Amino acid sequence: MSFVARRAALRAVPRARGFAAAAGKQSYREQQEAMVAHAAETTELWRKISYFVCLPAIAACALWVRNVEAEHEAHKHHLMEENGGKLPETPKYEYLNRRACGPFPWGNNTLFYNPKVNKDMNAADEE
Repeated sequence: MSFVARRAALRAVPRARGFAAAAGKQSYREQQEAMVAHAAETTELWRKISYFVCLPAIAACALWVRNVEAEHEAHKHHLMEENGGKLPETPKYEYLNRRACGPFPWGNNTLFYNPKVNKDMNAADEE
């Protein structure tokens, strides 16, 4: 078959293009109503997934983290009882708390410094 004949044969075959051709012989209004119905079904599906899958998963993770942190706090209290009310001194490894560019603008401690949890870096510098 020559190029011209093949080209003429391909042009004679109707091609499906876009949403309108895939939808068949539906009118524009029917297509819009079908799209709105599909959107409503999809919205309801994701609402159910959010309520019945995501929220219980978040609650389960929150309870697990709470239990782990309670164990950690109990261990910390045990260490404090063994050492006369203070936590034992952390090892002074040279790779911990390095400041290559100097101290922070607000001091040696982190911006969210908590004396119950974090080591006081101002006291570490004085030693």
